[in-house]
Amino acid sequence: MAAAESAIEAIERECQEIRARPPVIAAELKAEAGMILVLSRDGTPVLQPVFYGERQAEPAEADGGIEVIPGDDGSDRRRATLSKRLVDELAMQRRDVLALHVASDPGLALDVMVFTLADADTHDWRARAATTLRAPVPAGPIIGFEAKDAPASSALAELRSSLDESWRAGTDATSRFDLFRALPDDSRAAWLGYVVARSLEASLNMAGERQLPFQDHLGSLIGIDMAQWWRPTAANYFDRVSKQVILDALTDVGGLELSSRFASVKKGDLAMSAERVFAGTYITEVEVREKALAWVPEVLRFASAAPEAGEAEIDATDADPGDDTEDQSPRELAA
Repeated sequence: MAAAESAIEAIERECQEIRARPPVIAAELKAEAGMILVLSRDGTPVLQPVFYGERQAEPAEADGGIEVIPGDDGSDRRRATLSKRLVDELAMQRRDVLALHVASDPGLALDVMVFTLADADTHDWRARAATTLRAPVPAGPIIGFEAKDAPASSALAELRSSLDESWRAGTDATSRFDLFRALPDDSRAAWLGYVVARSLEASLNMAGERQLPFQDHLGSLIGIDMAQWWRPTAANYFDRVSKQVILDALTDVGGLELSSRFASVKKGDLAMSAERVFAGTYITEVEVREKALAWVPEVLRFASAAPEAGEAEIDATDADPGDDTEDQSPRELAA
């Protein structure tokens, strides 16, 4: 063991001696070589022990060259090659010819677009992409958040699992595309809807950075009824807003007569009672129950126009929910 350690120490000393030797620079390069001067942590100027010099520009390629290719029989054969400039020019012209024909075939263009966006999940990132089409999935304002119990989230996951992925069996983009084009029309159409849908950003019907008027327009154009897809509960809403916001919601559906019944109720109990009211399980008038089942916060509705300036709305900040601190539930205090 001692002999081995001695041998290692001897090797390390030799390496240090080699590294400590001054670099040898050819005389014709000394005038062009230089070092980098940096400041150490204590402000002392220090030269980096590496020399640098400008790389000489490579001579421009001619319009043609000679490439030597070894033959199978051991002999060499020569083939004329093309300059990089000419290669680039020809590539762009070939691209335009292909683009013209794709533009003239909307069906093929649609298949290329949908396949490219869907194949992004399996595309080898090291391979050069064939198009600039991209539709990355938005990260969302909260990393890792999933509304697992929400009907829309569950339905979207079910839709995703129903897509025909048999085309992914292809070993490369070419074979995968051919398999994708062989799918029935409805299967390809389902992929079209999915790849577009998953590119949507998160937005709300409110002023500020969450506002996306185009999404409001889409939602109103489709006629989406948010009450069918989202119901307020203590966990997802009432525990996380002020007591006054809950009372205002009760006033919306039942007037002051309903909200006054709960005015003296503590925040935690009020949140649970409001959940029952808006789920339709609280005993109340039929008209009030129908309004409650159709109610969602204004920010969740798909409005045809943006909220007007000065309109009352929920602030999109982690603001103090008012003077309800002593009435807040443990769930709200934890949040």
